Amino acid sequence: MSSSDLNTSLLWQTLSKDVYTHNRIEKGFPPDVISEVHESMMESQPLLMSASQQTKKVKQKEGASWLTASFLLVNTALGVGILNFPAAYDQAGGIFYATLIQGIMVTLMLSTMLILAYCSDLNGDMTYHDVLLSMCGKKGQQLAAVSITLTLYCVCIATLIVIGDQIDNLFYTIFGPGFCERFYLRRTFTISVIAIIFILPTCFCKRVDFLGYIGSIGIFAMLYPVFLTVYGYFKLSPKDVIIKTKPDDLSEMFAMFPVLGLGYQCQEVVVPVYSCMRERNLCNFVKSSVLSMAVLFVLYSITGCFGYLTFGSHVAHNVMKMYDAGDGFVMVGVIALIVKMIATYPILALCGRDAAAGIYAELRGLKPSEFAATERTRRYVVAALWFTSSLLLAVLTESIGVVFKYLGSVASANIFVYPGICLFQMVMKQDPDLQRRKSPYLVAYSIFVTGVGAFCVGVVLFEAILSRGPETTVNLCHLPVNGTINANAAKL
Repeated sequence: MSSSDLNTSLLWQTLSKDVYTHNRIEKGFPPDVISEVHESMMESQPLLMSASQQTKKVKQKEGASWLTASFLLVNTALGVGILNFPAAYDQAGGIFYATLIQGIMVTLMLSTMLILAYCSDLNGDMTYHDVLLSMCGKKGQQLAAVSITLTLYCVCIATLIVIGDQIDNLFYTIFGPGFCERFYLRRTFTISVIAIIFILPTCFCKRVDFLGYIGSIGIFAMLYPVFLTVYGYFKLSPKDVIIKTKPDDLSEMFAMFPVLGLGYQCQEVVVPVYSCMRERNLCNFVKSSVLSMAVLFVLYSITGCFGYLTFGSHVAHNVMKMYDAGDGFVMVGVIALIVKMIATYPILALCGRDAAAGIYAELRGLKPSEFAATERTRRYVVAALWFTSSLLLAVLTESIGVVFKYLGSVASANIFVYPGICLFQMVMKQDPDLQRRKSPYLVAYSIFVTGVGAFCVGVVLFEAILSRGPETTVNLCHLPVNGTINANAAKL
């Protein structure tokens, strides 16, 4: 989420809101009471509105054009995953195989986006959770909430690691390759201090919509690697780099399917974006989806190709780590990326906190009154546990590539498994005897898509847990003092 980042202008619903709305509907409360409770919950849901609330309301009434919807999908999918594309190109077996994998993943993901949009039309659903509730029932909705929570958790870990990588890059430029000999310059210390000072206080807030003002910096920071990889390729004039033309082994190549697909993930916000379109129909949404995937494909291909051609098989999982921060162009990108990560973490943590709280409430069978009474205590406890555990894992994890593998595995369920199940359930509800000519084909495709998701989950977990192959890492504290990064010395 891109994955992994969530746009502050998009609707986002978690099970913590369902505890209020669904329970009160089932108990026969009048609509005005339900509306009042829902409005009160909006205060703890910063992703619903930005600082200019009334302007957003007017825009929501007017609706978004298909072109605006396409931009929202691109902005949602474009996240930290772009930093891993050059390394993913290497693990996939080179430019040809990586491009082929991207093409396959984009085609499949377009189909799952259309499945979710079509299923939302059947019951007038407005969110991803509503679609799963309508198609898969309460258990399916809860499982999806768990996988989304895990996805958000992994992205939070990745953001902290990226902060550490960029701080290392700055310190390497300022203090030289021996900077980590001082304890206060080591990444374990710097990540912890920055996280505690700038991120931890915001994790306890009910609202973080003030972070929406940093949105323009976030877009700039995520697009900057595209420019930087092209700039670096022509400035560094790479020589004698190792470029693969085929994968080392098939398991490693297959493991890159979900990792490369992670950069295109926006399934969780497909339904909210579709529901806010001025003309809500599949024809317009097809145009939005195709355009957004095409833009992402071009951006990721440029980053992956030029980054890989510059550093070859020694490229780091965070390509920004490979460039000398002493260069003014690189320095701008490094600082923007640090600010972006600091602003992103609280938003993701809040969504994960709400989802985790909702799952807990439903498993415990809490009543809305009980849920509301313990809101502050629960918010503080969940936020503290979320922050502490993610910080520890970020400090102990040497390479962000490991996080991307687990993230791709978990995200595969949201990308393929749940949409596949939704398609199957839709066909079974509309034509249980499969009498229509298209029904057997739709069932077969739903099984295929679900199988692809299950395969991606399994193969990535197998690769991440059981594989003992060496990870390509760049330890800036041991690089030679020459002002630039020597790709041949990067692999340790």
